[in-house]
Amino acid sequence: MSALDETDLKILRVLQKDGSLTVSEVAERVSLSQSPCSRRIGRLQGEGIIMGRSVLLDRRKLGFHAVILARIRLTEHGRQSISVFQEAAFRIPEVQVVQLMLGDFDFHLRVVVRDMDHYQILLREKLVMMPGVREIQSTVILEEMKYTSLLPI
Repeated sequence: MSALDETDLKILRVLQKDGSLTVSEVAERVSLSQSPCSRRIGRLQGEGIIMGRSVLLDRRKLGFHAVILARIRLTEHGRQSISVFQEAAFRIPEVQVVQLMLGDFDFHLRVVVRDMDHYQILLREKLVMMPGVREIQSTVILEEMKYTSLLPI
C-alpha cells in the first residue's frame, strides 16, 4: 500500500461525506483535474481503502423504530463455535453489526426492528436458536444522538 498524501486524504474526506459524487465533482472539490482524481480514486479502491459506496437510509421512515444492542455469551469459545455463530448472525437481515468482543460477552450485535413485538419474535425464533448461544442480554437504544461512519481523517 502506498503512503497517502494530503490530496488522497481530501478525496477520502469528500467521498465519505457523499459517496454519490461523480469523479468530476470530487475533482472540483479537491482542486484536481478529472484524470488524476480518477486515477487516485482507482488506486484507493484497488488498495482496499475505499471499500465501496453506499446509500444511507432513514430507518424510521422505513418503519424500523427500534434499535437493540444484544450481547451474546456462547457456550464454547473455540474457533469453530465462533465461526458457526458468526455465520448464523450474518444470515439475519435485522442484524446490522456483528462484533467479536473480549470480556464478559463474546459478541455484540446491533439489531434494527420495527418495534418491540418484532424484536420479541426475532429473539424467540432466531437469536436464541443460533448455534452455541448460552446467554443474551438486550439493551434498547432510546435515541441515537450521533450516528456516523465518517473517520476523523
